[in-house]
Amino acid sequence: MPLLFYPSFQALALADVIFNEVAGRVPGFVGRLGAFWHWRLPGGTLVTFQLDYTVTPERWDTIRAQAANPRAGVFNSCDFPFSLYATALASPPFIHDLQGVAEWSNRLYFSMNQLIAEMAQWLHMLNAAVIAPHVAPPASFPYLNPLEREIVQYAVERLDGRFALDSLLEAFGERISRRRLSRLAQEWEALGLLTSSPRRVTYALRALVEND
Repeated sequence: MPLLFYPSFQALALADVIFNEVAGRVPGFVGRLGAFWHWRLPGGTLVTFQLDYTVTPERWDTIRAQAANPRAGVFNSCDFPFSLYATALASPPFIHDLQGVAEWSNRLYFSMNQLIAEMAQWLHMLNAAVIAPHVAPPASFPYLNPLEREIVQYAVERLDGRFALDSLLEAFGERISRRRLSRLAQEWEALGLLTSSPRRVTYALRALVEND
């Protein structure tokens, strides 16, 4: 049986910074349990992330993600090697974890913001993949009526994806009240179809409109 290696508490705490940032962009973050970070996405999709290594156990240089939902298809797993986000090829970033003392190496050459953006994008794409045309939309996803589809399309095409209530009311105020639009935004945000603070249309909500 192969010997298993796990990050120290200090290494996990350093990586928490990355996942807390992603959690601010993608709803459904459960937290870190043991050595894994967990997301619960709409449609019954559960996602786990873990630190891994490609050289030695003291050198955590990769984040591996796995979705526990076969409907996610080719999107059900993804690797995020830190070297992919290095700004200096000769100095790839990693977490040096030796004898319980962990610290970043080559952090100055690490585009962490790009890593965070791509991790969030993968989670959004995972939502969209689950409700793709070749599978039946889960019951947790709402049916969009014609007006709701128009509102989403307007937000995407005219507001650069922003679900801005004032701008949407200016365009659709004669057909929907502020109260109804605000409640709709809250419902979609709770389902992970809109991001929070500020609200933006996710890939999943776009897929609902395009595949309806």
